[in-house]
Amino acid sequence: MRLRLFFAIPLILACAATAASHHSFAAVYDETRLVTISGVVTEFKFVNPHAIMYMGVTDASGKVSKWTVEFAGRLNLSNVGWTADSIKSGERVTVTGNPTHIGSVRIAFKRLVHADGTELLPAGPQRSQTLEEERRQRALQRNQNQQNQ
Repeated sequence: MRLRLFFAIPLILACAATAASHHSFAAVYDETRLVTISGVVTEFKFVNPHAIMYMGVTDASGKVSKWTVEFAGRLNLSNVGWTADSIKSGERVTVTGNPTHIGSVRIAFKRLVHADGTELLPAGPQRSQTLEEERRQRALQRNQNQQNQ
């Protein structure tokens, strides 16, 4: 019995660490920063474990970069009304999210605005966190603008 526990406990801990590392948002994305990008959707995959969107973003010089936007999974998004047709290839969108720590062309979704002005927000508790985070960012920007005047 003790021998089984001796081998079982490290195995359980190893599996738990692997599962936790898969969901380590802070290891990949910078939670202290938000970026906003605009471009044309090239593909939206409404799948688990994370929905993914690819979009072409044109910079000031006219160069198009392929950005990846990571969302919650299909089940969580479905629970707040999303479908596979919530985002369509070819449409122009503006996305706000957390950038990666290494500055790659990838962000974690916080808000998406369609060309017609309709918005998509994250699923679950991230909804209120997103709204509060954006409120803080606007207040910070107002304070900086006032200091520069």
